[in-house]
Amino acid sequence: MPLGVTIPENEVRRYMGFRGPVEASPETDAMIKKAVSSLEKDCSPKYVSKEYPVTVEGTTVHFADITIESRALARNLAGCTHCVLFAATAGPACDMLVKRAAVTSSAYASCCQAAGAAAIEAYCDLINDKIVEEYEAKGLFARPRFSPGYGDLSLSHQKDWFRLLDITKNTGIELTDSLLMVPTKSVTAIIGLSPNKLPCVKQGCESCTMSQTCAFSRKE
Repeated sequence: MPLGVTIPENEVRRYMGFRGPVEASPETDAMIKKAVSSLEKDCSPKYVSKEYPVTVEGTTVHFADITIESRALARNLAGCTHCVLFAATAGPACDMLVKRAAVTSSAYASCCQAAGAAAIEAYCDLINDKIVEEYEAKGLFARPRFSPGYGDLSLSHQKDWFRLLDITKNTGIELTDSLLMVPTKSVTAIIGLSPNKLPCVKQGCESCTMSQTCAFSRKE
């Protein structure tokens, strides 16, 4: 099953550290194109989502049967009445491609790894767009998506997402004891929904509190 969305090659280069005056060589660009073509064809994306009422009190967020203490998430969801939890994966194709490539070319393996990161972000943007369109028709407007591990939202809340969405059953994503997801090109996130329309940035970099120090942050 194809990915269903174009993987931006400029995003692959960003994940590889090519930015500003630093440009990829023609050889590297050829490997990037090869990796992108392979993943656009071989990825098997899946996602699951669910809506919940949400309340924010100070730095405390309540939805479903859980309570989260997070100043960053509370700021993101301020004024929201509902939220959508989702989990998405690009599937195991990237992990398998990286593993095969590493046997013969570490350079190509790096291109595949970066292409996989760009692939799951592009797929999440596609889901994001669907959620925005669906809820704007209901008079609710989306906030930037926010994931466990961003800012002060503890990665331990991955367990809540997996339980509430039954992620493994619905998408095949598994959660390791160290809270990492397999396949690795997988994402969990929350999108706040508010009756008040505010500017909404889809991508994580612009809303992440680490954007000024992260080596992979999108700054252009």
